[in-house]
Amino acid sequence: MPRNQNKDQLQETGSEGLDRSLTNRQIQMMAIGGVIGVGLFYGASVSVKLAGPAVLIDFVICGVLVAIVMRSLGEMTVEYPVSGSFSHYASALLGRRIGFLTAGMWWFYWVATVMSELAAIGKLVQYWYPSFPAWIPGLVALIFFTVSNLLAVRVFGEIEYWFAVLKVLAVLVFMAFGSLIILTGIFNNGEAVGINNLWINDGFMPNGWPGIFAAISLVVQAFSGIETLAVEAGESHDPNAAMQKAFKSVTFRILFFYIGSMLVMLCAFPWNKWIVHDGSPYVLMFSKIGIPLAAGIVNLIIILSALSSCNTGLYGGSRMLFSMSKKGIYSQRFAKLNRNKIPHVAVWATAAMIFIGVAITYLAPDKVYVWITSASAFASLWTWGIILVCELAFRRRMIEQQTEIKYPMPLWPVLPMIGLLLVLISFIAIATSPLTKISMFSGVAWLIVLLVYDQIRTKKQPAFILLDGQNAGR
Repeated sequence: MPRNQNKDQLQETGSEGLDRSLTNRQIQMMAIGGVIGVGLFYGASVSVKLAGPAVLIDFVICGVLVAIVMRSLGEMTVEYPVSGSFSHYASALLGRRIGFLTAGMWWFYWVATVMSELAAIGKLVQYWYPSFPAWIPGLVALIFFTVSNLLAVRVFGEIEYWFAVLKVLAVLVFMAFGSLIILTGIFNNGEAVGINNLWINDGFMPNGWPGIFAAISLVVQAFSGIETLAVEAGESHDPNAAMQKAFKSVTFRILFFYIGSMLVMLCAFPWNKWIVHDGSPYVLMFSKIGIPLAAGIVNLIIILSALSSCNTGLYGGSRMLFSMSKKGIYSQRFAKLNRNKIPHVAVWATAAMIFIGVAITYLAPDKVYVWITSASAFASLWTWGIILVCELAFRRRMIEQQTEIKYPMPLWPVLPMIGLLLVLISFIAIATSPLTKISMFSGVAWLIVLLVYDQIRTKKQPAFILLDGQNAGR
């Protein structure tokens, strides 16, 4: 079958009917916006409490893993840009059931992530109003973004673009002020701090390797969501050109913001001081250096960052439901579009599940963030592992067909194999840490739910066209 015909079939199985109006500018900032959120601004306190300054090791390991995963995903997305993205590739290359499980796990990831973001928003609002109920801001945010996701996709893209711009500016301002403290001594009585804070407070690894292992799930969750970039391909105005450029730039920007800001944070301020703060270390730093107005502004920007991540999460989860229903794997109701060409049933279904997080926040406002954040890490690692396995199978198929790849993964197959090793290490770390075992248990439980559901529906599934025009089968 000719190559172009294959590509057309891929697009028709996951993206038909959607409004392809997202621009390259919006796509790149949406990808950044989906990742830079509460996991960095707020969750850093939790991960550093577990590992101390050695949390930098976690960030570097996860950063390398994310770079490999995104390069693998970029190779397939540039070749076949579809809304279902990695779940469709998994169905095509590894079997229909694996594709179904991957779509279900990724949807679970975004539902859990948005739950945790909404919970954190409530805690951040308490910076100004300590007695204000933490669940109310989350409920208001969920209602707002459900409405915005039902509008034209270009409206959603523009909202997310400006949210992403604000959070990028917040990180850059923080890094600039932190660098001044480290290098010049401004805001520190004229004495340059240097990098001594990395080891003078109980050492670089105060809790040893167990602490580093315990923090992995939180750091994984902080990086998670960057793969949404590939899902956006289904609504990109010019996917071939936009996707290649986006994959090249977004990954390095994310690594710079995450690893760079964490390094600045740990050097500029003693880690054992700000981990007792029930809020964001970013806000605490500006408060400690005597700029309360700036601290309030940064807290507001962090709230906007969380809202941005919620916006992207609701988008990503609904589009995954849409893509899978177009292939007959999920209910056809999720494929229904409104007059704005938005899968409105999928949006409402995703929002309804996220609402459970608001209820949990009402019942346990002090514990919900860590619970849900660690639970979403399992789903992220599953998705990343499947992407890497898909890339290995994809490249072999392209070699067998003697097809020239537009955006090939360098050092193949060494890099994807290294990525799979890092995924395995991360799974082991999560499973062995007392704090994050919930992530493994909840992930396995959700997998069982998906398998039972799939088994019930298997005999009713229609066949659909894959990469080479063959049926997916069972």
